[in-house]
Amino acid sequence: MRIFKTNSNVTLFFAASLVTALTVPKLVDGKDIIVEEKDLNQSTHSTTPSGCPPYGCPLLPRDMHFDEEAQKALKAIRMIHLPTASYDGVTKKEVELDSSAALELLKNMGGKEQATLTLIGYKGGNLQDQINQDRAFVISPYFVNEPDAEISTHQKAPIKRLMGVFDGHAKLGELVSEYSVSTLPKILSSKLEKILAQADDESSKGDIQQALIETFIELDKTAPAEKSGGCTASVVLQLGKYAFVANAGDSRSLIATYNKSTSDVNIVFITREDKPDLPEERSRVESMGGQVYIPPPERMQMGASSRVLYVDPQTGGMSGLAMSRSIGDWAAAEKGVIPDPTVSVIDIEKLVMGAQECSGLATVADETGETSVQIDSASCNGGDIEVFAVSATDGLLDFMKLDDIAKTVAISLYEEDGPHPLSACESLITTAATAWWQAKNGRYRDDIAIAISKLSIT
Repeated sequence: MRIFKTNSNVTLFFAASLVTALTVPKLVDGKDIIVEEKDLNQSTHSTTPSGCPPYGCPLLPRDMHFDEEAQKALKAIRMIHLPTASYDGVTKKEVELDSSAALELLKNMGGKEQATLTLIGYKGGNLQDQINQDRAFVISPYFVNEPDAEISTHQKAPIKRLMGVFDGHAKLGELVSEYSVSTLPKILSSKLEKILAQADDESSKGDIQQALIETFIELDKTAPAEKSGGCTASVVLQLGKYAFVANAGDSRSLIATYNKSTSDVNIVFITREDKPDLPEERSRVESMGGQVYIPPPERMQMGASSRVLYVDPQTGGMSGLAMSRSIGDWAAAEKGVIPDPTVSVIDIEKLVMGAQECSGLATVADETGETSVQIDSASCNGGDIEVFAVSATDGLLDFMKLDDIAKTVAISLYEEDGPHPLSACESLITTAATAWWQAKNGRYRDDIAIAISKLSIT
């Protein structure tokens, strides 16, 4: 799989002044959170590092183009694995930061095992007026304050991770996505603390799934969505050998495997897009008095989306939401849009040990939207399988094949001569941005956010 190089058209399209870079809203100033190497290896019962929330230190994305400091650092780490002395006409001597300084600068965005990155979109008008409504995080380790007595002194605490993306939409949707990325980990940690204190992972799977559903519902009730706005939410929670994948909206998360012997990459699970035209979604919306608009087939094939119609509380005009589940969007909620996520459980240990789930092709049924996996049992090799996860907003997914995303991420996480994970994310976003530029003639491009992480269990 080739890692795509930066296209010069993208540079021209997103060229902006220093004033523009400084006026683009930052998600969180990652420089305020100090993460030391010793903090990343601590037990789940240790206190969190200085400056971090009680649930752990989040990796948070910075803008790959309009954040000038991050842009320079990303350029520097792209040079690390280059066999030649130049990249797109830029020599290594011309790079302003050395790779060590760049990695230090970007450590609160990602490292060798996880990464997050974003790129603000363009919706018309002045560049300085653009607002990035997409958010992402990876929290590893993710802290749940279980009683110490529950863990034997000879037993290592199970690995816990949390990652995901939130795609804001409509006016003030960025407030809902920002609220979600900062509040979901806290709400979920509190719920998990009670569950894990009373039961082991095996017997508590159902309770954990319910905790994720309740967390999404609580987010929806408390989100700052009084006037307008909402967001998608797609998260992956790893608790030991299990990955819980919760999704509401048209962002998506996938679980994939990498075979160290063959370098094969296979997507074994992917969330569906919660679209209003799915039979069960349409039935719920219509039963609550809502109406689903479905474009003609030829427009659907060109990428047009079905929509739940509702009256915009700000304008009083008719509007349409391109999803049937979301956080916020209270006006659409009156017409059947719900925050309840679909939640699936993936057994990571079975994937690693070479069970049948270790390799396959994920497909989504047109009628139901359900995800199924076609297994290629011949590719199962116990002990050679690594598992990883990707969460991304539709700004990336609309113009990138899922297999290409998985392969690019796998190379960065597992191949010695592969790019840094942040460079892989940058490459994927650049490719999608180029496709947006070509498809929309530079008049529109959606915000993009991505989060990636290994799902190792040891």
